[in-house]
Amino acid sequence: MESQRPLVPRSTMSTARLALMALLLVVVVTLFVYLRWNESKAPESLPVDAGVVPVESVTGESPPAATIDRELLATVKDSTESERVIREPQPFLHVLLESGKLVAGDFRRFKAPFVDDELCQKILADPAAWRGKPLVVKARFFFASEEKVPLGEEGREFTCWRGVAGDDLGRTWSFSVLEKPEHVAAGDVVKIEGFFFKKLALFDPADPNRLIDPTLHLIGKRVVKSFLHMPPVRELSNGILSTLRDYEIQDRLVIPDEPLWHVLSYVENKDAGELAAEAADSVNSTTGSASYVTSQALLKDPDQYRGQAVRLLGSMSPDQPPWPKDLGPDGENPLDIPVAWHSMLVHQGPTFTYLVSTFRPPEWTRGQPTVIVEGVFLKLYTYQARNRQTVTCPLIVVKRFIPFNIATGELQSIFSWILIGVSAPLVAGLLFLAMRDQKAATELRAKQIERRKGRRQGTFPAA
Repeated sequence: MESQRPLVPRSTMSTARLALMALLLVVVVTLFVYLRWNESKAPESLPVDAGVVPVESVTGESPPAATIDRELLATVKDSTESERVIREPQPFLHVLLESGKLVAGDFRRFKAPFVDDELCQKILADPAAWRGKPLVVKARFFFASEEKVPLGEEGREFTCWRGVAGDDLGRTWSFSVLEKPEHVAAGDVVKIEGFFFKKLALFDPADPNRLIDPTLHLIGKRVVKSFLHMPPVRELSNGILSTLRDYEIQDRLVIPDEPLWHVLSYVENKDAGELAAEAADSVNSTTGSASYVTSQALLKDPDQYRGQAVRLLGSMSPDQPPWPKDLGPDGENPLDIPVAWHSMLVHQGPTFTYLVSTFRPPEWTRGQPTVIVEGVFLKLYTYQARNRQTVTCPLIVVKRFIPFNIATGELQSIFSWILIGVSAPLVAGLLFLAMRDQKAATELRAKQIERRKGRRQGTFPAA
């Protein structure tokens, strides 16, 4: 005899379906509410422990201590040759001693102008109007000689150096500085930062009978070796990049000047869109991602990414602002950019990426939870942290910072339509089952009433 499957009452099955669909609806609504609430929460930037930031990240911007007495300099004369041969001792000593109070970066704080041909002609035409003002000059070094300067009436004296430099336009500059010019040879380009003193005539040490007249005389603390302006770099040089080393700790402790200047010029002159396209094409060998590279991947295989355009994700902690640092010795470099801005990109872990840019990172980056950084990977860099530990991280020359914003409005709209598409059948099914169960319950009650009547009358209607 064929076995029969046990019959499950229709009402029981309908109730189970109704309960299941109700449960699904509750899950969908709960998921919707949770995701909307979670999206409304603003993520925070990753904090940075003050102990792991570089020691050099704390900078001061004190005003220059040197103060020039312009009334004293009003006694300086340079209208005639006889006046130009004389160097007034008291005004000269005053400016020289005040120059000794200067520190690196003071002429930038003075906003001293760079003397071009136009400004040079103005100074020659009216030297009194420029007397005692800070100026910056680039010229080719000719010579410098030591001289003794009397200090007061007690017979004391100190040493300074006086020299001459000239440029390709035939302008001649003389200078008096407190520090001996070192590592400078005749013909080298030098930068002279000083206070303009007067039009000065002086005899050429190589030919005592020859009077160099006039020269524009500057008084300062030092002259430093400088560079001619570098032509814009359009393509990276494999020869320059091959000089970079980051295998040993001693190689990671320094950022070589020439490769840094080379890559900075390349990044400055590269179109941002082209750089971003190149960065998107570089494949992360660790994760296979074609959009972003990770700090860990750069640490693992720096040679693979050296000189390549890269994109990274991270946050600029509001607790660690960017800091300026001289680009080259005393801010001298062939890019004519005195300082570069250094900052840190923070990743989960935390791990870090060291950033160098020719511009100060925008202020909005410090309030943005996630930032996209586009640039060129240079090398691994190890810096000394404030907690006396050493931290090794990739160094990126930055082209630009981009906010990492998810189009939440569009995503929410798509997500809402998906939820409506899922919820509508559930609600319709719940209504259909409820109405069907109500109809079945009504029919069942009617049959039960008929059966009761049949029992009373002795007749039983068919089930």
